[in-house]
Amino acid sequence: MSAELYRRWIHAREEDEGDLRVYRPAGYDLPPARGRRGIEFRPDGELLVYAPGPADKPVATPGRMEDVEIVSVEPDRLTLRWHGG
Repeated sequence: MSAELYRRWIHAREEDEGDLRVYRPAGYDLPPARGRRGIEFRPDGELLVYAPGPADKPVATPGRMEDVEIVSVEPDRLTLRWHGG
């Protein structure tokens, strides 16, 4: 898997296309939005899913790799298809 994958990504929902979800690297200049979700892939196979928590601060929970199909990975864009949860 590309080393570019292993970082935190923020959901750019305004760029979604059908059942494909588009993510941008954390720190990417996205339009203001409350409660953006995110995802983080780690080299050890761990997947973290970020959702808005108290005061809109992101809270991470473990995800399941089998629920995620990686469609493409580019330096500034990740495209996924979610299955299941």
